[in-house]
Amino acid sequence: MNYSDFSFWWVLILFSVPYFTVRYIAKSFNLWRGIFDTIGVLALSLILFLNASRSSFVIFIFEVIFNYLMVWWMLRLQGGKAKLIATIVIVINIGILAYFKYLTFFVEDLLGIFLNIPDNWQQTFPIPVRNQIPPGLSFYTFQMVGFVVDSLADRKKKPIGILDYMNFVSFFPQIVAGPIERRKDLFPQIESFRFKFTIDNFEQAFKWISLGFFMKFVLADNIAPYIDLTISNNAWTVWFFALLFTLRIYFDFAGYSFVAVGLGHFLGVNITVNFLAPYTSQSINEFWRRWHITLSTWFRDYVFLPLMGSNKKWAAFYLFLTFTLSGFWHGAAWNFIIWGAYHGALLLVLRYLGRPFYGLIGNYVPRPQIISWGLTFGSVIFGCLFFMETNSHRLLTKLHTLVTPGAYSWDNFQGVWSSYTVNEVSALGLVLVLSTLILLMEHIAVWQGKFEYELLLSRWVSPVLLALTILLAANIPSEFIYFEF
Repeated sequence: MNYSDFSFWWVLILFSVPYFTVRYIAKSFNLWRGIFDTIGVLALSLILFLNASRSSFVIFIFEVIFNYLMVWWMLRLQGGKAKLIATIVIVINIGILAYFKYLTFFVEDLLGIFLNIPDNWQQTFPIPVRNQIPPGLSFYTFQMVGFVVDSLADRKKKPIGILDYMNFVSFFPQIVAGPIERRKDLFPQIESFRFKFTIDNFEQAFKWISLGFFMKFVLADNIAPYIDLTISNNAWTVWFFALLFTLRIYFDFAGYSFVAVGLGHFLGVNITVNFLAPYTSQSINEFWRRWHITLSTWFRDYVFLPLMGSNKKWAAFYLFLTFTLSGFWHGAAWNFIIWGAYHGALLLVLRYLGRPFYGLIGNYVPRPQIISWGLTFGSVIFGCLFFMETNSHRLLTKLHTLVTPGAYSWDNFQGVWSSYTVNEVSALGLVLVLSTLILLMEHIAVWQGKFEYELLLSRWVSPVLLALTILLAANIPSEFIYFEF
């Protein structure tokens, strides 16, 4: 859901006030039943989803009904028949995702390499061509596919209720942009769902939402206007905007995820924490254990491990292939494929050269962890160049600029700041100081062996973050980056 959209909160209030009033009165007369809570949260999720995107809602309803009926059927079969049903469901789900997200890319960017594709091919194509991805499609498709696989592997073929299934896939805090929840984590909570309005739940919700709002509305949205993708001939500027984008995408996506976690606490449901201070990582594999965790584990369990099977000699190849596919999941464009392949290649470099390299620098540097952190963070910033730049020609120009010594001139360095006014530099400086403080508090928590966000979620920090959000939130909030995927 788009938490920066006023209509989200307005619909939430319009539904909640009469619903919980009726619930309170009915409970007073002992007329309320537990299933009414299940129906209530489902109705709220569907109304909010319909408000967010009608086109995606129609596709979602079709997929929910189809998936539920097929899983219901699959659970009554054994062996090869159950696997056949699961395979059909997965193929159709991925097919729907491919149609909406990748059709234009396949025709223009892949077939276009070998064939002459006319400019008006979309008008003559036998089926309608969609040039916009329905919001949330990538996320709820993966959650449904994961549910099919987990249900097939589950030894207890227990029947699932349609209300529980619909709540599992439509739970509004996480349906549009994750986390991609697994059956074992969320489904048991959904099956026994009851609104749990406790002081502890409210307090946890307040802390997570305050942190999420601050990251999104103060940090990410105030950084976004300073990122200019059109400048490609100044090496300092290319690096600077890549750094800004690296900060923005973390605060944007983590901020969204933390609001989702907070809303889950408010309803009495524990949602998976999708980030664990990824910019404290000292290696690229540690980074992927901390960044977009539910997507990383999804690809590990449903792509990498099945592909590799018992053939561990090819583990490196399958690892590289999995990360390339992961990049492709993010978007139907070459830059995302390159970004995924880049991270896959980094993991292979670390796998074969990491230990000798760290052993070498350990002989000369008293604290090699700092070197490791700097190399990891620098690698992530460089990788963001591929992620942020969808124009292939401009991406190549930027890469050429980065390896050109003359592009690092003093005049170019001064040019980074010359386009800004004093007020703009001051505002950006303030946001970067706040960003650094947030990252520093994550580092301190990690160094002390605490939960990564323990300091930021403390009772004294949360009110400060909320007050700063009220004072410093961007006037024009930007779209959540991961809504595009």
